[in-house]
Amino acid sequence: MIEMKKKYIALALVGVIACAVLVEVNGIGIEDGKEFGRKLGKWFHKMMQERRHHVIENYLNTTRIEGILEYIDGVYYIEGTPLYLGNDWFMDTIARSDYDGDGEYEYVWQELEDLVGSEIVVNGVLRNGTLCVSHINGIWLRMPRMAEITEIEGILEKINGSYYVNDVQLIIKRGFSKSDIDRDGALERMTEELNSLVGSTVSIDGILNNGRMVVMHINGIWAR
Repeated sequence: MIEMKKKYIALALVGVIACAVLVEVNGIGIEDGKEFGRKLGKWFHKMMQERRHHVIENYLNTTRIEGILEYIDGVYYIEGTPLYLGNDWFMDTIARSDYDGDGEYEYVWQELEDLVGSEIVVNGVLRNGTLCVSHINGIWLRMPRMAEITEIEGILEKINGSYYVNDVQLIIKRGFSKSDIDRDGALERMTEELNSLVGSTVSIDGILNNGRMVVMHINGIWAR
């Protein structure tokens, strides 16, 4: 019943928006229905872009806890808050990112073990007093990688809008990054994350084919 009400409210909202745009259009003397549709579509697209950007900007701010990572009786804690990082199967798989910064992709539990006693920042959703972790130090915690991939290291260059390392063109994901790759404390579009790294030495891995690489990791951080 609640879901139905939400749908009706959403439809009503669309109706109100359409009426508002129609009034605006008529108010400036436009009678062409196509022009009305174009304006409505443009306005709606802009609204959705702003909403998506707002969600991305606040993605790391769901619940944020900073403190020393502890491991007590099989449970991880920060500042007395228990953390849920995944089930046993997940903990025994190879991590997709190098969370402990030692240059190795290890089992998830090994990555976490190396962080015990260190001060870290975690983000996630707080449920019944337990934080379901989505990020560790700004790096997205997600499913493990399943395949071996090629690694390269060198100066990141940007040439005619494309990114290169050692003359290998990097094929990057479109849109917003899921992790803070340039470590500036913000989740940005992937191009913005990379722009901050241009001119610096980076470690890249991914699927290499004919001089182009589909990027999986940048400096040990999952980049898809």
